[in-house]
Amino acid sequence: MCDTFALGSAFTADGSFIFAKNSDREPGETHLVVANPREDHADGEMVECTYIEIPQAKKTYSTLLCKPFWIWGAEMGVNERGVAIGNEALFTRMKPEKVPGLIGMDLLRLGLERGGSAQEAASIIVGLLKKYGQSGPCGYRDKKFTYMNSYLIMDRKEIIVLETFGRDHVMKSFSEQAAISNITTLGNSWDSGSLDKGTDVKRLEDKIMTFFSGAARRRSKVLERMAELKGRFTYSDAFEILRIHRSSSPARGGNSDICMHAAGPLIRRSQTTGSLVVCLDDSDGFKVFVTAGSAPCMSMFKPVIPGAKEGLPAGIDRGGQGFSSDSWWWMHEMFHVGMLFHYSVLGSQILDEIRSLETSMLSIPFYTWASDDENINNISRSCFELTREMERRYMERISAMHEEFHPLYNHYWKKMVEREGIPIS
Repeated sequence: MCDTFALGSAFTADGSFIFAKNSDREPGETHLVVANPREDHADGEMVECTYIEIPQAKKTYSTLLCKPFWIWGAEMGVNERGVAIGNEALFTRMKPEKVPGLIGMDLLRLGLERGGSAQEAASIIVGLLKKYGQSGPCGYRDKKFTYMNSYLIMDRKEIIVLETFGRDHVMKSFSEQAAISNITTLGNSWDSGSLDKGTDVKRLEDKIMTFFSGAARRRSKVLERMAELKGRFTYSDAFEILRIHRSSSPARGGNSDICMHAAGPLIRRSQTTGSLVVCLDDSDGFKVFVTAGSAPCMSMFKPVIPGAKEGLPAGIDRGGQGFSSDSWWWMHEMFHVGMLFHYSVLGSQILDEIRSLETSMLSIPFYTWASDDENINNISRSCFELTREMERRYMERISAMHEEFHPLYNHYWKKMVEREGIPIS
């Protein structure tokens, strides 16, 4: 389950375009933040995607990708040309093809690597979809988990919603705002597509899966908050939307939470493993924020410079199956899981501290993709250092506390801790 939204200049306080997404995946599924350089490629070169290889493009743009460690593609990202894309699982009545193809995350990455605008990225995704189809397991451990995909694609001028069904698609362009979730949104109001004109794509949904995903309620809440803040919206408002719970405790949450917390193997199987917010001005400026860790309600949104010469902050592009002390994601996961056992006591305290740190960034200016501004680099490094120090302090407090009484919930997370080798008492 995931949520993605974007706002145009009419909605934001500074006239920028803002993109935001939570990536909801399986607990223990390491989420990496990876920077790739611009590259030229030789004739005949191939690119190995998650399940198949396809011909490489002559040129690929520099990208920042937020991705599950085991997938070639990405859940969300942005490229040097100011194209941001996020995908959503769509549950439909269509069965996936039996022959392996591209999966939704592969198509997203290919769109970012090859698309210089939102329209071009959408066309690239549509063309590759038609040629190779979308098929193959999309789950980390659950290899029976497959789905179709929708995409929200944004640049400095427009927002495109693209919904796909097998090798077919429909799409629509927006100038002000759009939000997608695990539900079809275009109905029969799409602008272009491969289906017969007037087709209502809502009829293609798997109604049961879509209902239990909680997508309608999540999307409704996002749209409601955007409407309330029209003309005043800032990136800190995007952070807060991505942190929304309908319950005061993760132990009592549900699939209608935008900040998702897993609680069992049946219904609440996903957690928010990483979050991304991208702000684009009307020239070549960026503000890119990542959590690089689970649960935005327990993680600061930290600015990164995608094309920084010294690279990204240490460890955010590292990690795989099981705990690793050199992985930013896994070190945060140790803190995140510890907090889950003490959330009612410490949850509001940690969030207040996180918000205070984020407030100190409100004056951060737009920067270029490969900015060498030392002030910007210092802000980025400081945010990561302060976050790690804050998490250490809370882990010391947690070690002296008794866990809260949520027997089934605690049992579920203790099994995950044991499986992944997370060193918490």
